[in-house]
Amino acid sequence: MLPQPVPSGESRRETGLARPQPAGERWRHAFGLLRDYWTSKDWKFAWSALIVLLAFQFAGAWLFVLMNRWQQRFFDGVENRDVAGFASLLTAFISILALQVAFETIEPYVRRILCLRWRVHLTRTYLDRWLARNRYAEIERLRMIDNPDQRIADDVKFVSDPEVGTLSILLSLVSAVVSAASSIMILLETAAPIRFALFGRHVAIPGSTVVYAVLYVLASSVVMVLLGRPYIRAMMRWQHREADFRSNLIHVRRNAPQIGLANAIGAERLSLRTALQNIYLTSRSVIRSLIGLNAANSLYDRIGSIIPLFILVPRYFAGAISFGQVMGGRDAFQALVPQLGFFVHLYPRMATQISYINRLKALDDAIDYERPAGITATVGTSAAIAVETAGLVIRRPHGEPLVDVGDWQVRAGERWVIRGPSGAGKSTLLRALAGLWPDGVGRVALADRSTAMFVPQRLYLPLGTLKAAICFPDAPEDHADAEIAAMLDTVHLSHLADDLHALRMWSEELSPGEQQRIALMRILLQKPDLLILDEATSALDPANTQHFHDLLGQRLADVTIISVVHDERLHRYHDHALIIADGRAVAGPLESRS
Repeated sequence: MLPQPVPSGESRRETGLARPQPAGERWRHAFGLLRDYWTSKDWKFAWSALIVLLAFQFAGAWLFVLMNRWQQRFFDGVENRDVAGFASLLTAFISILALQVAFETIEPYVRRILCLRWRVHLTRTYLDRWLARNRYAEIERLRMIDNPDQRIADDVKFVSDPEVGTLSILLSLVSAVVSAASSIMILLETAAPIRFALFGRHVAIPGSTVVYAVLYVLASSVVMVLLGRPYIRAMMRWQHREADFRSNLIHVRRNAPQIGLANAIGAERLSLRTALQNIYLTSRSVIRSLIGLNAANSLYDRIGSIIPLFILVPRYFAGAISFGQVMGGRDAFQALVPQLGFFVHLYPRMATQISYINRLKALDDAIDYERPAGITATVGTSAAIAVETAGLVIRRPHGEPLVDVGDWQVRAGERWVIRGPSGAGKSTLLRALAGLWPDGVGRVALADRSTAMFVPQRLYLPLGTLKAAICFPDAPEDHADAEIAAMLDTVHLSHLADDLHALRMWSEELSPGEQQRIALMRILLQKPDLLILDEATSALDPANTQHFHDLLGQRLADVTIISVVHDERLHRYHDHALIIADGRAVAGPLESRS
């Protein structure tokens, strides 16, 4: 379900918080993140690495049994003062130690490489889906979720983290099951049965140590779940506040000149301090929620280390088991408790992963959300008609009518100006022509979208060199430096000729007027058949504005133009007008509308 519109006065991003998902849906989504990679083109490496990692989990349990057996023999040898057998024990210890070192060296390497490749695959997949079908713009326009960029960059990273990520938790689960079986086998050798009378009959339950371990873990699990719920909620709020703070910092960096000119430093400082204060408050909630978890974990570990001694030492005093068996049983109990208590021990990690999975699930829902059928974009059937609309009614994102365009035709070679008061829907109409505004009903057809060029008021400048920004979407090597330098002179930007190959943030360095002249260069390079301009000369002085339109008339005499302009002096460059007023668009010759 699409999130509801943001109420007046409510923080935009507050409504975008990822809400907790049902447990089954949450883990299905986590499994889907795994399955997507293990069925990708990289499946051979993925499955090979996974099989190796699973084998290492069994190898780890085998090494634990070897070390436990060695430890029993060692303590029994110490108790019996067996000097002759000490050398063989030392040799066995070195062999086991060498295997453990090899295991602890190779296993993390394989796991980290696998998780790295999984992260790259997931990130690429989310980027492709986010950018496809203009979903990135739709999510922002409809305020569906907060900070999709952070979810792709950070949440994917943490989900695929080799130490605390989802795969690490699943491997730990396998290791816990295998190791628990090994520990139970060792404990059954030393544990006396639990004997009691029930309805006049004597009942004996074998493996008292194992039974006590299970009861201890169950009780601890209940406590940990109750204490962990506030932690999950606090972590989700903290992630949201951190993302808001980073977003505010980026806003200041990108709008530094405007902030300085408006003397808005005080307002921005207050905004940043408010965001920082929100981080402080939510971090305190996380810290408070961790108090209970940390206290429970501390008691859990310490009580678990003493219980087996109270159980096994009486049998040692009775001569039923050796001192080595006491120590081996203690180690097996201490290993079994965290293995049985896998959920308890890893609950903070799992809680953190749940919060990340919730956020990625919300991102998936936003990307996959299909809105009801709206404005239909098609390709025109006649080359003589550049643009055609049929029954077009444009609405706002949440259903309110904006402008009724109806049936409208723009013939090839015509030059139209769209006029109307601010907020009437002029720029929105251009977005609908570009297929970027689906809200409404009706049909929009362009003769050939591949030869159409949309020029917004604020030009898109990709990261890279100035030449790459000018030549976009062509590659810079498609045009000679001399050609670009000559065009810079043509549009009165010759002072930039020496910086063609300079790597800078050109979107921040170039003034709005310089950017609009760069847009003119792109038009002259691309030579479109249909040119749609949205206040494309609003930052230019009258002389450069006239020069802009004169160049279009001289070099692209046959181009079809649709322009949104507010300056009535520019109407003379057009021959038709579309007037938007009172929610309706009326077309006609420009002379009759002047």
